[in-house]
Amino acid sequence: MSNVLSQEEVDSLLKGVSSGEIETEPDGPESEDGVIAYDFTRQEQMLRNRMPSFGMVTERFATTFRADLSAMVRKTVDIEAEPVDMVKFEDYRVSLPVPTSLHIFRVDPLVGQALVVFDGRLVFSLIECYFGGKGTEQVKIEGRDFTPIENAMIRKAVRVCLEALGAAWERIFKVKMTYVRSEVNPEFATIVMPGDLVIVNRFNIDIEGIGGNMSVCIPYSTIEPIRDKFCGGLQGDQVNMDAKWERRLHERIRETTVDVGVELGTAKITAERLLDLKVGDVIQLEQYATQHLIGTVQGVPKLEGRPGIMRASRAIRIEKLNVMGEI
Repeated sequence: MSNVLSQEEVDSLLKGVSSGEIETEPDGPESEDGVIAYDFTRQEQMLRNRMPSFGMVTERFATTFRADLSAMVRKTVDIEAEPVDMVKFEDYRVSLPVPTSLHIFRVDPLVGQALVVFDGRLVFSLIECYFGGKGTEQVKIEGRDFTPIENAMIRKAVRVCLEALGAAWERIFKVKMTYVRSEVNPEFATIVMPGDLVIVNRFNIDIEGIGGNMSVCIPYSTIEPIRDKFCGGLQGDQVNMDAKWERRLHERIRETTVDVGVELGTAKITAERLLDLKVGDVIQLEQYATQHLIGTVQGVPKLEGRPGIMRASRAIRIEKLNVMGEI
């Protein structure tokens, strides 16, 4: 028999390696009695391949937390979830930037503690937005601790985060995320031994152009007793969405404030005329007096109407909705 592989066999091998069906690393040295050493850190591969529901829980959490955080800061928030990762706790801890706001919580009734972490940029972005800032000024975050006001504000955001996290888990296993304490030094936020495995969810949070990163770190030993619940997937999850979660999301959306504006009209004039303008001059707009005004929602045209006065304030009476699509 020839020792040279055919092109068909080579293609089959390459396909198997890329799909993960064929292992590319040795299982470990074999002893004289035929026992093969087992690398326990290979549980990382088990998480990715055999716990698909964990990714669904992550997506559900990101959607709920986005709505809750938008209502809290009264701005548009976008949350992008990165793939679920499984690493040693020490590797995760040393990857955290400084300053970092770390918050320890319990996953009752499961055993152990977990972490939710906000980086410095996210902390200052939330502070800026909550107190009405626009986030245009650059703030130096290195070399100083968080102030009491900043700590109080971020704890409020953390409690909103834990509430959304508990709601996301509810379809898999009913838990209560209980806040324990906060830390600023990763050395004091040791929830497991350095070599223990942890499941890490990382999120990129954008608040109208500013923001930062957040992560949730849960020890593998905490969810191991209910691991089977994450292995089977969520039956009919996309078709039959949890009614309580859906109702809560709708309520948050209804509470979110939006900017509504009306443009009276526009005109083009020369720079020479602009420089000659004085009080009492009249600029003729391009719109007719009988023409409807266009109303915008968050800068997008959504309605038409006529101007007027209501209770001593300027107003617009809506004549037509959905000018360019549904509201």
